[in-house]
Amino acid sequence: MKRIIYVITLLFAGMIFNSCESELLEKTPLDQISDADFWKTEGDLQLYLNQLYANLPGWPSAGASPSLDVGTDIIAQSSTWFGASNAGRLDGTISVPASGGGWSWTNVRRVNYFLENATRAETGNLIDHYVGEGHFFRAWFYFELFKDFGDLPIITEVLDLEDEAILYGARSPRTEVANFILDELDLAIAKLEYASQVGPSRINKDIATQFKARVALYEGTWEKYHQGTAFAGSTDGSGFLQIAADAAKTVIDAGNYSISTGDIDKAYYDLFVQTDYSGNPEVMLYKHYDYLTYNIQNSLWNQPNLSGMTREMTKYYLASDGDPISVSDAFVGDATLDEIEVNRDPRLAQSVMAPGDLDIVALNGDESFFTIPDMTRNPTGYSIEKWRSKEIVENNQRTRDIGYILFRYAEALLIYAEAKAELGTITQTDLDLSINQLRDRVGMPHLILNAITPDPEWPDYGYTLPDYVQEVRRERVVELFGEGNRLDDLMRWRAHNLFVGTRPLGTTYTAEIEAIYPNLTVDGEGFLDPYVNFLSGGAYGFDPNRDYLLPLPIDELTLNENLTQNPNW
Repeated sequence: MKRIIYVITLLFAGMIFNSCESELLEKTPLDQISDADFWKTEGDLQLYLNQLYANLPGWPSAGASPSLDVGTDIIAQSSTWFGASNAGRLDGTISVPASGGGWSWTNVRRVNYFLENATRAETGNLIDHYVGEGHFFRAWFYFELFKDFGDLPIITEVLDLEDEAILYGARSPRTEVANFILDELDLAIAKLEYASQVGPSRINKDIATQFKARVALYEGTWEKYHQGTAFAGSTDGSGFLQIAADAAKTVIDAGNYSISTGDIDKAYYDLFVQTDYSGNPEVMLYKHYDYLTYNIQNSLWNQPNLSGMTREMTKYYLASDGDPISVSDAFVGDATLDEIEVNRDPRLAQSVMAPGDLDIVALNGDESFFTIPDMTRNPTGYSIEKWRSKEIVENNQRTRDIGYILFRYAEALLIYAEAKAELGTITQTDLDLSINQLRDRVGMPHLILNAITPDPEWPDYGYTLPDYVQEVRRERVVELFGEGNRLDDLMRWRAHNLFVGTRPLGTTYTAEIEAIYPNLTVDGEGFLDPYVNFLSGGAYGFDPNRDYLLPLPIDELTLNENLTQNPNW
């Protein structure tokens, strides 16, 4: 079913959405499909919505690193692709654009057009469901704009030239926009069916509810930690945090998904190297790739993918006894790749390559093993194993068909735990329902609320946190490594203190690595230092008084005098 959905998406892209304009007045072209003939059945609604699915995240087809976290403090990219990531955002080197800059309303208008016309459909049992998908997508596209720009105009209709009051209106305050997004998701949830009614390839009630939890957690923590700044909302965030906890608990209680388990030494790794997730109990929505049949491919065959885990990320993983590595008797060291995986949270060994790890299984069954990292394509030496298929399948290459997970159940557990922790109402029962299910998958000791070992090297966010919040955040970083959440987390936590004035490092520049890759840059302690010559001033230059939001483009400010620029741009 998924394969059909995404192939249809590509085939009909030019038929319904043959336009690249990004202005509020963009018209949906109808030169190939008659508007009068189109809005008749639920199949027409499905066909229109299929193109909106194509705008959800997915793997790049070639070239750049696949992880959306590249350029943050947890994944560094090769200098070949430096700047084509989050690095510029954290470095504070983004400038005010003349036009564009992400201020695009194309997809919002397309959803508005859909919702204005969807009620014309007369036949089919899923008309309400597809209308619910429309509201989900309006919330999705608004949230993407919201994270970048904060205050936004709220537009729920297709605009024409005479709609000057809306076209040239002001932006609504961020708290109002956040509530609008949540209201859209409530409308979606009320209309959407469960996966059992619509199949595993479409948005469903659980997915919309989990997205509601994601949005509410984002805004709840943003408004909590940005209080008293130029980026503050109008609340202390607690109301949003309660919404997040309640929505995540609704997904949990529905019982339609569960954590994917197996051999504790490979269950986590196995989750991220599958080509068909239709039967996976944890994966709620994914994008399917089929290179041989449809030439729909991703770049995961090309390993390593021009990026590497950072040394900073490796420190988040606990020792195998459940204690922080700074105090654990089980910890043996992490200076070199040979020792980094020893007595650690198994998710580290299932996320990064170390000498002796299986690398490739050839078509004839021969095996080869990892020895020295490929430093021409991996700037830190920590070669990422997550999403790295071991088997050669065709053309003497790894598969290009690994699916891209958009929603998985583990996130609901993490949202629930974090929201309850931020509210100060978390209990051991909450931890057993959430964090400890994730730890069970890899055989890690449970997190015990009243027995948390203090970590002298807990991340310094610039403000004091209870120990249980620190540990819930740690669990989130480890479980969701590389899945595209890191920038959002840094922004909503107001976490500039973690990275401003620093730069991410790699592993020790050992004699074995130097013998093959001489003259690499290292810091004073002998760790690989790939960013020193690429970040402005040699360290992240993020301005906490400006860079938490992106600037509006100059042409929009010129056209609409009621628009104001974001703080300090």
